[in-house]
Amino acid sequence: MERALSAHEIAMVAGDMRVVTVCEVHGDLDESAVERALQALAQVYPLIGGRIVFRDGGGCMRIPETAAVVRLHRADALAPELSVRTDWSEGPLLRVTLISEERKHLLVSTMPRACVEGMGLVALHKRFWALYAAECSGSSVTPTPVHPILAPPIEDSLRHKYSASDLRNYAAQQAGTETRYPPARLPNLLSPEGVPGSDPTFGATRVTVDPAGTTALANIAHRNRMSVNSLVCGVVVAALRPLLEPSTGPVRVGCGVAVDMRRRMNPPIPPEVMQSAASGLPIELVVGDDADPVELGRELSARVRENLDAGTAERELAGLATFRNMVERQPPTCTVTNLGTIPVPTLPGNQVVTDFRLLPMTRIPMPFVVVSQFDGRLSLDIAFSRACHTDAQIDDIAARTRGMVQTTVSLHEHASGEHDDARGVGTAAPV
Repeated sequence: MERALSAHEIAMVAGDMRVVTVCEVHGDLDESAVERALQALAQVYPLIGGRIVFRDGGGCMRIPETAAVVRLHRADALAPELSVRTDWSEGPLLRVTLISEERKHLLVSTMPRACVEGMGLVALHKRFWALYAAECSGSSVTPTPVHPILAPPIEDSLRHKYSASDLRNYAAQQAGTETRYPPARLPNLLSPEGVPGSDPTFGATRVTVDPAGTTALANIAHRNRMSVNSLVCGVVVAALRPLLEPSTGPVRVGCGVAVDMRRRMNPPIPPEVMQSAASGLPIELVVGDDADPVELGRELSARVRENLDAGTAERELAGLATFRNMVERQPPTCTVTNLGTIPVPTLPGNQVVTDFRLLPMTRIPMPFVVVSQFDGRLSLDIAFSRACHTDAQIDDIAARTRGMVQTTVSLHEHASGEHDDARGVGTAAPV
């Protein structure tokens, strides 16, 4: 079984875009049950045992007639696994590695971004841990494939809404705007003219907010009529501002905001269906010295709603407008994607999943920030390419973001005023 790759998917494969997930487990992990659960998972999601093949100027996703073996690799450290080179033409399309130190375990998975996005990966992990728990208990498991087994490209469902000329005009308008008014970027310390350097490795760091701080941020966001994700975007942008050039005065900051297209389709696409089903919005903010994250979040929230109502996310996905410009010429200052609340799996015995991280990896010169909540804690995972940024740069962003979270909570947690009647607004699945 096979189907052709769309232009959107080809661009992602060509850019070596992949998504790494890291699950932390404490307790007596059953490695043989992990291996059995992986084989059952390959029957639920046959695509993870497939491969991506290029030929005749195009490419395709191919699923073998018989279920492929998804092997469990072993490693001693996490850092090399974040950057492992994988030949997707050989398959399988899911690489899983176990890193164990006594009773602490990291289960690391890597997939090409062309096959899946955040919501799909969360659903895949939910199914994996359910299969693993069943294997540990000796329950009889009959895996049922999720249909469609090989979903069509999501843009196939959008093209009827927009003519080719409409998409060309939109792409030209976006490219022209970004060329005339380019967003500020982190200083390039590795190579001239913004071209990625030769280091093939990736890195990641994290900002974690404790449950009390997480609740405070949610209250501030809802009181100000925005999602938690919009407020977090404001925090990140404000934290980045002192690192951009010029060092003082207002600058244009491009904040790419990821959009889950699954629930925006008609009918909605369930998260269990494996495909790349996310788009993005190019939001520009003019940010001055000592910018207030709450004000930035309000402005960004309004811009996001305007763009969604105008169909920007659909045009981006169908026409590759900003995505192509981002890869080839002018990326935004940063991109933020929100996974929402990650369910905590229930495992047998003394086994507990204590953490979950999702890290988009690509050689595009901008940091990717992934926002999620797990077990009552808000986390901001910052993934980056060492071909584009140094560890010190990203560590500085993380430190400033932590400080900005603390300042925002301190200044706004108990504030009251014109937005107080909005408590609860925006509590639906955030953008």
